Amino acid sequence: MKKIFAIAILLSLFATAAAFAENQDLSQPKDESKWSDMTYVTAPVLKILESKDCYVVIYQKKYAGTATTVIPKVWNAYKKGEARKLKFRNIKNPNEAYLSIIKKGGEFQYVILNAPMKKNNNLWGVLGIDANVDGADKETMEELDL
Repeated sequence: MKKIFAIAILLSLFATAAAFAENQDLSQPKDESKWSDMTYVTAPVLKILESKDCYVVIYQKKYAGTATTVIPKVWNAYKKGEARKLKFRNIKNPNEAYLSIIKKGGEFQYVILNAPMKKNNNLWGVLGIDANVDGADKETMEELDL
């Protein structure tokens, strides 16, 4: 009796799935004009060092090792008629911090730093006041060394 009941349930599930399956016409090519040209790259963040004019982000490479990138603080400043190049997203767990670089048509648009916003978190650090960081005045983000 149990076997008959189980088989009946399985048959009804397959019939329901078949009834709601979308009919896809694979002979027609996809309309590429509706595709987006936005892409993104992400990397886990290990440490964010703050200086007076930039953030130095230490991130994890794909397989092994670490690399750094510099993000100017002026990218977060509001300028009339221009979009910000740096956006922050607050997350609670510092072990889940990551960096996202958004591109449109292969050109840099903006960077999103997903990290806890409380600076007393161990993810955040401070560079010395006399630290001279190359790239603190750059206009665009370079390719990440993943």
